[in-house]
Amino acid sequence: MAESLTIPQAFALLQIAPDGRRSTDAQRLDLGLAGAVLADLALRGSITLQRGLVATASGRVTGDATLDEVLGSIAACGAPRKAKWWVQRLGKRPLREAVLAGLVQRGVISEEQRTTLVLFTTTRHPELDAGPESLVRSGIADVLAQRAEPSAFLAALIGLLDATNTLRNQFGRVDKGLVRSIAEGEWASPAVRAVLSEIQSAAVVAGVIAATTAATTASS
Repeated sequence: MAESLTIPQAFALLQIAPDGRRSTDAQRLDLGLAGAVLADLALRGSITLQRGLVATASGRVTGDATLDEVLGSIAACGAPRKAKWWVQRLGKRPLREAVLAGLVQRGVISEEQRTTLVLFTTTRHPELDAGPESLVRSGIADVLAQRAEPSAFLAALIGLLDATNTLRNQFGRVDKGLVRSIAEGEWASPAVRAVLSEIQSAAVVAGVIAATTAATTASS
């Protein structure tokens, strides 16, 4: 089942073409993965949102190295932080590499390094097993076509794709009202919805992207 993947793993697969190239820019991928990690931890009940701040809940490890590392960082943080702060902090290359390494370990993708123009090395992650991504895509397509009710897992993915402005690129034209109802629906507990609404909101992820881009432009 699609849910055998973690949410960040599923999000990453949707953003990587079968030949291993990214279908979106690194910045959107990284920030989307950061939101996906928090969404996954929220759905597992490992974190909650208390007065707008992310906090650990159960304290139990998940068994996934990437999720557990983030959970440990949240637990060790000196002061509670907002979800947006964690998205900014986590949404960088090391998280992307960790998520992709998990998919490589599972045999879903491989890792290939290529040297171009003698000087530059690029890394691609060609697909080895199309099954997991196919299940995710068909599940999302069924929800968007209203052939099926969304699971919490698929609803979180749809919200994250929408927040990173990659949903239409992946699935074509969508009903914005339907997408909003899915992202804000009654498919999870109030605590989980509170965490995910912080992550899935386009204002959170798109705002971080805009701020980061502006800062980079100003410093160059």
